[in-house]
Amino acid sequence: MDSTTLCERYRLLYLGVVCDAMYELGLDEPVLPTYLRPVLPEQRVVGVAHTVLGRSIDPWVPWADGVERIASYLRVFEELGPDSVLVSVNPGSPVGHFGELTGNAAQQKGCVGVVLDGNLRDVEGLRDIGFPVFYRDLSPLNAIGRWEMVGHQVAVDIGGVTVHPGDLVFGEFEGILVVPGNLALKVLTKAEEIVAAEARVRDEVQAGATPIESFERHGHI
Repeated sequence: MDSTTLCERYRLLYLGVVCDAMYELGLDEPVLPTYLRPVLPEQRVVGVAHTVLGRSIDPWVPWADGVERIASYLRVFEELGPDSVLVSVNPGSPVGHFGELTGNAAQQKGCVGVVLDGNLRDVEGLRDIGFPVFYRDLSPLNAIGRWEMVGHQVAVDIGGVTVHPGDLVFGEFEGILVVPGNLALKVLTKAEEIVAAEARVRDEVQAGATPIESFERHGHI
């Protein structure tokens, strides 16, 4: 299945049922830490991970040198494609790692959102363009000369969860789940089965059946 169709079908689901599908399949449920919070809580983000690893420049360098050292990161935005989710990990750096202008650049390439284990800036501008970001913290500090990218399309770790390029990222108000890319179709099929069963349970409960009666018939509640 192509990634566009896969993501479209996942977007018809909700986070809890995808977790349930992985649980029923005997798979780990890699949920990212809840310190990652959404700029746009009402928006669901589903896409394919495109990863960045950054680090602090210590000591800070002059602006001109910083521009040169941040250039490789800016070129990442030329590589983002439709249904991508930028997953950016930045341990120990006090500056802003993503903002409104990079949000515009990502959005224009079809990127559907960002998971930022780092500091966000320009929140007002991101809200204005409706671009969803899950972020760890906030900082107005400019990154140039103070931060650089050291890895691109590599495995990154967030709170003990490893995210690989090509994994499916499913984020909404309740949290962020990472589905390994090679399991995404299997998990999707199971989640859609559960949604169908839940619809039957919902109809029965609304018609007066008890939760235990419906659970015994359909295995979900």
